[in-house]
Amino acid sequence: MSERDSSKLPLRAKALYGTGQFVDSVSATAIGTFLLFYLNEVCGLPGALAGASLGIALVVDACVDPLMGSISDNTRSRWGRRHPYMIVSIAVIFLGLGLLFSIPKGLGTWPLFFYATAVALFVRIGLSGFIVPYIALGAELTDDYVERSSVVGWRTFFSVFATLVPLILGYVVFLGGPHIYDRAAYVPFGWICAAVLALFATVASFGTLGTLNRLHKGAPSDDHPILRLLREVVEVFRNPSFRLLFTSVLIFFVAQGTASALGLHGSKFFWKLDTQQILLVAVMTLVGVWSGLPLVWLAGKHVEKRSMVIWSLAYIVVTQAGLPIAHIVGIIPNSVAVIVTVLSTNAFFAGIAISFLTIGFQSMLADAADEHELLFGARREGMYFAGMSFSTKAASGLGGVISGLVLSIIDFPSDLASKGGDAAHIAASTVEQLGLAYGIVPGTMTFCCIVFTLFYRIDRKAHAEIQAKLRARRAPPPAQLSDTQPIPESSTP
Repeated sequence: MSERDSSKLPLRAKALYGTGQFVDSVSATAIGTFLLFYLNEVCGLPGALAGASLGIALVVDACVDPLMGSISDNTRSRWGRRHPYMIVSIAVIFLGLGLLFSIPKGLGTWPLFFYATAVALFVRIGLSGFIVPYIALGAELTDDYVERSSVVGWRTFFSVFATLVPLILGYVVFLGGPHIYDRAAYVPFGWICAAVLALFATVASFGTLGTLNRLHKGAPSDDHPILRLLREVVEVFRNPSFRLLFTSVLIFFVAQGTASALGLHGSKFFWKLDTQQILLVAVMTLVGVWSGLPLVWLAGKHVEKRSMVIWSLAYIVVTQAGLPIAHIVGIIPNSVAVIVTVLSTNAFFAGIAISFLTIGFQSMLADAADEHELLFGARREGMYFAGMSFSTKAASGLGGVISGLVLSIIDFPSDLASKGGDAAHIAASTVEQLGLAYGIVPGTMTFCCIVFTLFYRIDRKAHAEIQAKLRARRAPPPAQLSDTQPIPESSTP
């Protein structure tokens, strides 16, 4: 068996790997930004049922993601542990995302619900098959504490462009202005998003085959996959570092998924922005993410990952919950120019915070996977990043459930496409309740993330000690003298 390559990771390998982020970012943005509005206001599915449809798919994900992580952790093939599943999943994601925004006309409430749920399940399974092995692959490319942040940084770099794809296709090309209520406009939107996603998934999958000599080898097990999965789930949750990170990441993505699912409602009806202004705010967020990358790189050499994450979470809590309240009480006046300026400025700084959070959280998970090998003698990147994958998809799953319930609780009208669109009457009290829910609900959840992250304990020094112990454990034992070797002559007379 050839020795695992532990040299510095080439820039080309980081870039090719980073392109795979298009799968997660394009699908998450298309689904998280537009799907609830499409189902609720365009197709006429009630808010509670629209949220339930997304939630059912998430329940299946709760099983599929860790199963995918366990299977890829224990796979041995000539193409490694991760690549076979990434490649097979591309066609599934392409078909699923396209069909999700191509719901046939004339379906009643329950046929519409079952169609949306079935296709959402299909998409989720395909995303699990790609994203779980893909993120686990990134954790294996390097063992270096700082370079791991660089690997995640390349994913974040491409996430900016990937996020722009559905936003521009949506707000500019297909769904601008009154077309946001045009059912037919969502069909090309969905299929073009799916095509872009599939293209970059192919680049990442085949482009990283040259890194196979850097990856850890699987340790195949004869156990039944389900029994093995249960054992490994128990094992990873025995690591307190994983428990803290998983809980914090899950709550954070559910919070942001709730904000994203309600975002189109909030932007149009609470802030009263048009589609071009909504796009401007979204683009400012991405500019902030991009601007934050060099800051993360500079800070990562001197500041602990946990500190970067906590301060970024604090900024998001204050602004997420505070801005809607400030508007309701009159601190932010009812002026479109002022509102757009405030929201755009905040979006820029929130984007910087998102860079710190994304890179910090994912790099911390990779460090925790090293700690897991030290504690339990097994590499579980797949299981660890199944937790990350599940969390990102929970953003549109549980976030969709919460958002659908919010819309039902405040009695927000559905099927606005048949009621005049933006001209439809909505009570002022309902709009105010939408704003409060849009800010306070995700803001409160994000505050909980700070509490959990405070207890995370793997810093730069602790990780160096973990790596030193792992290197000592992996080192081959000293050669033993055989019976045929000559005994050295004594230097004494």
